[in-house]
Amino acid sequence: MRRAPSFSTQIIIGALLVTAIVGITTMWVTNGARSAANDAANKVTEFYLQEFAGRRSQMVSAAIDEEFDQMHRALQIIDPHDLTSQETLRKFLAKVETAYGTGRFAIVDEDDVVYTRYATYSGGSRYDFLSGGMLQRGEVVSATDLYGASKQVCLAIPVSGLSFMGKELKACFVQVDIESIVAGLALDSDEGKTFFGLYYGNGENLTELDFGPFVADENLLEAMRGSLDANTWDALQKDFYEGRQGGVEFSYNGVRQTLYYSPIPDTNWMLTVLVADDMIQSQVRSIGDEMAVRSNIQILVTAAALLIYFGAIIARTRKTSAAMLAIERQNTRNAGERAQKSEQELGEVKQIAYKDALTGAKSKYAYTEEEAVIDEAIAQGKALSLAVVVCDVNGLKHINDTRGHAEGDEYIRSAYKLICEVYASSPVFRVGGDEFAVLVRDEDFERRNELLNYLNQRVEKNMEGGEVVVAAGMADLEPKDERLFVAFHRADQRMYARKAELKEMGAQVRE
Repeated sequence: MRRAPSFSTQIIIGALLVTAIVGITTMWVTNGARSAANDAANKVTEFYLQEFAGRRSQMVSAAIDEEFDQMHRALQIIDPHDLTSQETLRKFLAKVETAYGTGRFAIVDEDDVVYTRYATYSGGSRYDFLSGGMLQRGEVVSATDLYGASKQVCLAIPVSGLSFMGKELKACFVQVDIESIVAGLALDSDEGKTFFGLYYGNGENLTELDFGPFVADENLLEAMRGSLDANTWDALQKDFYEGRQGGVEFSYNGVRQTLYYSPIPDTNWMLTVLVADDMIQSQVRSIGDEMAVRSNIQILVTAAALLIYFGAIIARTRKTSAAMLAIERQNTRNAGERAQKSEQELGEVKQIAYKDALTGAKSKYAYTEEEAVIDEAIAQGKALSLAVVVCDVNGLKHINDTRGHAEGDEYIRSAYKLICEVYASSPVFRVGGDEFAVLVRDEDFERRNELLNYLNQRVEKNMEGGEVVVAAGMADLEPKDERLFVAFHRADQRMYARKAELKEMGAQVRE
């Protein structure tokens, strides 16, 4: 008779059989996990770049739309008095730039003469949108390279029914620096591994900025021709020409790159996002590789443990599971800490943007946001008890020229202190170099006339003692006002009247 295998032999055979089954199963699961990780990497990369390109495309489009809205608002509030002379027109253009925070704002007459805050010149040869009937389509977006300066975005709208110095006004436009738009897009890129650019549909760069490995004066489509097969390159070129969203993966100078592009609405521009070194995919795919390494180690450990004792398998499995759980928990904690740090940093940046560094007043950015909230409340028909006080610091240029800018800065701080002492319950904003605005509310609103008289008395007394002088004008927000800026404009006019009055009083004091 053949003897049955011993118990120890049976254990060894069973251990080897289990090890073989575990090994084969583990390898199958590992290969599946690696394949799933690759698929996940592709999907995450596509989602990541779609989000980045889509959001920033919306940011550029929203910025352009806001500039158009500001121009339309400016045309709504223009007064016949503003068109009586070049001086009154330039004052109006300066107020629009200050109040709305626009770029360089200009008006063009029927002879293509351009009037800006600082100069008057012929624009026929400078701006394409003034010829070829482009303004007949309404709002126009074009890029202009002004005599070697940084490239500008020109946003123009037609004007009708207004004349200046015997000439019909034809258009108004603003100029925005393209490079500042691109720089704003890249604020939250991943440690320099994510790049943003703006290109025409033919692949030419709108800016003078490099785009990752591509230099500024290089045509993007031509630069990528050698890195893509013919079909892929043809599809890329067609997407650019026809303004379609998409993306490609390629190698450039031996480095793996992923390019995603998204059209800017109502323009022939393409916003591009470039992720170098296969950043996201390498991170996601590393999960599959790590799983493979761990699985192979597990096979060896399992085989050795089964040959010694089945119980060691259980202990080893528990230990491995505990270690993996600890790693996952640590990763979760680290992710939470990074998210919290990012929120804190964002909050700090926002606080800086809301506060004027010189005086401590609320900034022009803060005023713009507050203005938007008030305009929304007006649009909803809410009754608001609110007045606007516009203040201008007198004599600042003289102080800067004769006593230096340090004294000028102290003079501005003294003006801010005076305004805050009078309007203790209302927010004060620095909206220009020597301009402040106060949104008079609550108990200050009930005493607004009394407070304005008190401020004027303080100023007149300061004139006698050679201290800070502030011209102020106030206007209530009336039910007929469709926007806060209408009241701001009235207050601004009254401030200029007060400024003239103080000038006359100052002359009398000197006599």
